[in-house]
Amino acid sequence: MIRVLAAAAATVVLAASPAASGGRGAALTVAATSVQPRSSSAAIGWQTSARAKVVVAYGLTDDFGVWSKPQLGTSGQALLAGLEPNTTYRYRVIAGSGSSRAESRGAFTTGPIAQWTTATTTANALFLDWQPFFPRMVWRACPSDFAASIAVGINLFMGSCVSGQAQLTALSGKAYSVLDAHQSAGVDGRGLVGWYQPDEADDSGAALASLPTAKQSRRVSFITLSNHFFSGANPLPQGNPSYPKLIAPVDSVGFDLYPLQIWCRTDAFQAVFQAQRELTALAAGKPTFQWIEAATWNGCAGRRRSPTPQTVKAETWLAIAGGARGIGYFPYYWPTAIGRQIASINDDITALAPALLAPEAPVATVGAGVYAGARSFDGARYVIAVNATLKTTRATITLPGLGSTVGWVYGESRSVPVRSGTFTDSFAPLAVHIYVIAPPGW
Repeated sequence: MIRVLAAAAATVVLAASPAASGGRGAALTVAATSVQPRSSSAAIGWQTSARAKVVVAYGLTDDFGVWSKPQLGTSGQALLAGLEPNTTYRYRVIAGSGSSRAESRGAFTTGPIAQWTTATTTANALFLDWQPFFPRMVWRACPSDFAASIAVGINLFMGSCVSGQAQLTALSGKAYSVLDAHQSAGVDGRGLVGWYQPDEADDSGAALASLPTAKQSRRVSFITLSNHFFSGANPLPQGNPSYPKLIAPVDSVGFDLYPLQIWCRTDAFQAVFQAQRELTALAAGKPTFQWIEAATWNGCAGRRRSPTPQTVKAETWLAIAGGARGIGYFPYYWPTAIGRQIASINDDITALAPALLAPEAPVATVGAGVYAGARSFDGARYVIAVNATLKTTRATITLPGLGSTVGWVYGESRSVPVRSGTFTDSFAPLAVHIYVIAPPGW
């Protein structure tokens, strides 16, 4: 049976398809009794035929990806936070009692961006309307390029080639905006998140604009640094500034490194991860982001030093593994093949965002050139592992405190056995593997 419900200005489709196995007597069944989506969250009510442990897995495809916190009973409600506006999610409600299992699947669509956005930050994330949000950005695109960027999953525009008010008007709630702090005083409108400070202010010496605090304005400020804070980069000719003083007035801190287009190197992708780790520590309690090179623009470009779909994917996930809570792609135009890759990356980020914005979990790797980061969210573990080299390799990954279980490799239709918190996997050159380890008992 299919029921179509209207909730929070969104169409909700409940496709109940219970399936049970094992157990004695009547088969265990579970059904989604209600779905209540909003712009960036949803509540799914559930009911079982007998007392059971219940979780909800959700995402953009049948890979799902994110697990809700397990609950015990015959009815309840799962709260799904950190969702994307105007996005269709798939879910499955899974019930277990002893050896019996049952599930019910469905889909829902979140509502549009609100007319006015409240923004704030925590150490782990930018929060919009009190929900964690993973920004996927471009820098100073023109309105004629907005539609193409939105089509590949860009959800926040940091400035544009027109005035701040014209930017808000052109986007009209299709994505969020961050405006120039020096040119947008008094500007407000739908989708406004906050302001950005002068680009690479550490290098240019530009003065930071005086802005209301996030607490006063319910908006946030951003700054993008050059890579010179990084211990693996050369200091600026004029000497490095006091980075703690630059970071103190803002709410979210990012940087650009660009190993191919600025460093002109094909052997330095690991710096994307390493610099991100250093910025995360330097920012101490503020969410960080990183810009990823997505096209050729510099004089050192050549066949081996031009970004490719493979390098864009590897750099993006190295940054996230290193602690980035937002990603930007620079410039805002790119070859068609890279655009397809960015769309795929952004789909995966959207599907996994609630977990990617969760607190970090300890992880250790043994294997030449493989770097990993982990998150813990509602009892599940998530591991992002990337081969930063151009050679095939193997790596052993350990999650302290985890027992023996199975790790599902997101989007790859395979799993790896986990023994005493440790597993081993193979990595092609610049390969990315994302492992999802369900809550205990699932």
